[in-house]
Amino acid sequence: MGSGPPFMRYAIRLAVLVTAVALVACSRGEPAPPPMAERFVTAADAPGSKLDPEEGRQTADDLDQFIAIFSQHMVDPDRDEMTTVFEEAAFEEAGTEVRFYGETHSPDEPHIFSSFYELGSEDGGKNTLDWLVTDSMKPCPESCATVVSDFDVAGIPDASGVRRLTTAEAIEAAGTPNQIPRDEYWVAFTLGSSVYTVNLAGPPESVTEQRSREIASAYYDRLSGN
Repeated sequence: MGSGPPFMRYAIRLAVLVTAVALVACSRGEPAPPPMAERFVTAADAPGSKLDPEEGRQTADDLDQFIAIFSQHMVDPDRDEMTTVFEEAAFEEAGTEVRFYGETHSPDEPHIFSSFYELGSEDGGKNTLDWLVTDSMKPCPESCATVVSDFDVAGIPDASGVRRLTTAEAIEAAGTPNQIPRDEYWVAFTLGSSVYTVNLAGPPESVTEQRSREIASAYYDRLSGN
């Protein structure tokens, strides 16, 4: 490295540096995150769905901003605990987007809520997934009208599926005045240091476990390159 023209020595050092960076990237085994628009469920993943014209995309790359926005989309999060979990997971960025089925937008039509959480490591992603699953399994605050159960999600490694069903009969027997009948199928999985979730929700009998699996599988296959 001490002999030869200066430009040759520079070229060799540059080649060594590029090779080292490439080796580090390969050793991590993590593909680069896709562009923002591709991190949510698309029309290809859920044929016939459209972007919600009222609920726009929400993103956050600051932890305090993230807690303020995303805690509203969860079941019953403890904000202090949530802050600790995402702080320890080295939170980097998150986003959520909504799609709907139907000719015209209506809250009575089925909706698809997809989100991503970018953490600092694979372990951070796994710990975050565990916390999200625990939150999704909680009963509704101040109500006993929601029945919560889990379901298998074949074809997606280590994925978790949670169903939350609230019927009119259950609301009348043990609910609160502001509750509405609703059926939800929530699926979450990790890819490297990222966590992805998709929630198919609508009035009872308008959504199914099978449909939620199909959307989640298409979402996972596209993100993972399968």
